[in-house]
Order: sequence, then C-alpha cells, then structure tokens
Amino acid sequence: LDSISKWVIFWFFLGSVVYILPIMTGTYSLVRNNEVLIKNIIGALYILSFTMVIARITAGLLQIRGERHDHELASTSILGNIVRAIVYCIGLILILQTFGVAIAPLLTALGVGGIAVALALQPTLSNLFSGLQLIASGKINIGDLVRLEGGQMGTIRDITWRNTTIETWQRVIIVVPNSKMADSIIENFLLSPGTFNFNAPLRVSLTADLKKVERLCLEVAQEILKTTAGGKPEFKPSVRFQKFGDTAVEFIVGFEATVFGDQFLIISEFLKAIHERFSQEGIEIPSAVQPVFGRKE
Repeated sequence: LDSISKWVIFWFFLGSVVYILPIMTGTYSLVRNNEVLIKNIIGALYILSFTMVIARITAGLLQIRGERHDHELASTSILGNIVRAIVYCIGLILILQTFGVAIAPLLTALGVGGIAVALALQPTLSNLFSGLQLIASGKINIGDLVRLEGGQMGTIRDITWRNTTIETWQRVIIVVPNSKMADSIIENFLLSPGTFNFNAPLRVSLTADLKKVERLCLEVAQEILKTTAGGKPEFKPSVRFQKFGDTAVEFIVGFEATVFGDQFLIISEFLKAIHERFSQEGIEIPSAVQPVFGRKE
C-alpha cells in the first residue's frame, strides 16, 4: 500500500490526460500533429511507474520472505538488487517497444558488448557470483556469528553484490569481498542450532586432591547451569585433567549453552563461584609465576 499510494495521483493525472486528449486534438493543431508521440509518452510513463512499483513490491516481499526463520534464502541486499534490475530491464524493453524500437537487434548488440564488459569486469563478476553462491548454499546467513581465517569474529550484517559486511562486538565493521568469503575457511557458530559446547580452563596446585577438585567443580558447574541465563540445566558438566604443569595441574570444565554468546556469562559466574568454593575448602589456585633459584655468592 505504501508503494502504490505514492503513484495514485500521478496515475489519475495520466488518465485525465488520456481522457481529454481527443478534445485537445480537435482544438489544437500542435496536439493533433503529435498525437501518436503524446500517447507513446503517456504509455511509457505508465510502464515506468508500474515498473518502479513492481520492483519495490517484489524486493520487499523477497525481504519479508527471507526474514522468516524457516526460509532457506537470507534477506540480503544482493537478492533485492538483482530482482530490481530484472524488473527494470523488463520495463525498459516494454518502453522501447512502445516507441517502436526493434528489440531483437538491440539484444544482439548488447550480447556481443556484454562479452567485452564481462572480460573487463572479471573481479566484479567474481564477487557477484560468489555472493550468490554464499546465499544459495545456506551456510552463511544474515545474523550468523562467524570467525574468519584471520581470527576476526563478528555477525553477518549484509551480503551485497560486491562484499560481505561483518560487525564485530566492538561495533567495528569488517568488509570482506565475496570471492574471499567463498574461498576461505569460516567457522559458523550458529549453523548448528540448539546448543553450544565450551570449556572453562582452570589450575590447582600439584598437592591438591584431584578427586575432591573434580567433585567440587561438578557441583558448582551444575548449579551455575541451573541459575545462569543461557545455561542448559539438563546438561551434565565434565572435568578433564590435561597435564601437570611446572606449578599446577591444568584441567578444563565442560559446559553447554543455548547460544555462543551465553558462554561468557556462564564462565564468569562459574569462576566466581569456584574461587569462593576453593577458598572455603582450602584448595590453592597457583599463579603462573615460576620461582627462580639462584646460587648464593
């Protein structure tokens, strides 16, 4: 309705011109001599306005469809721009036909010229088709949290005809050419919906009772998953001892959360709780500073 309402008055104006055109033709010789041209201009204006409305409505419906969670195609700028370009091309062809321009020779000339343009715009076309490939694969969608090969992490905000826009947690915008995205190894943390597993690293002194440490960590971890937003209460945490360090025994505590971002709050709450519990039980958390022994002169 918003797209159509802007053109209603214009369409009625053109309709009124068509209505009074026979009267003007019989009254003014200038109008009579250019009657065919005036009709062609009115028809071209109708086609142009309808083309603009159809392009906007089609792109808007595609965006609404792409924003549905159960739909395979993501809502991106590249799809909307391609749809608009196709609709505008059809409208241009209809306008040329209205003025009696032969379309077949024109399309032949454009086809021959298109080969030369394609050779000159290879990088641009590579990004365009890479963007379409990313969208069609369904592996990269708007709103996905990804990590690039270079280590940059952020949320996919848009995929245009030339590049992919990624926003980091620091509100920094990363612009990556689509061809680079298609050829890179990308970690998508939201591709597998449902749960996300992560670990909290810890250290205890070499003299600590490891069985007691394991029991305390499991108790605290289970309580944190029940009381912290994003935790999975039904998940059973795990403790895995990894190695003996120079000053400590290193191990990890495994958790599960609903989404990637919930891990930070869960780890924070767990570390506070386990530090308090270790202090109560007399379990030492050694520092990473190693003693240096020297010979007394």
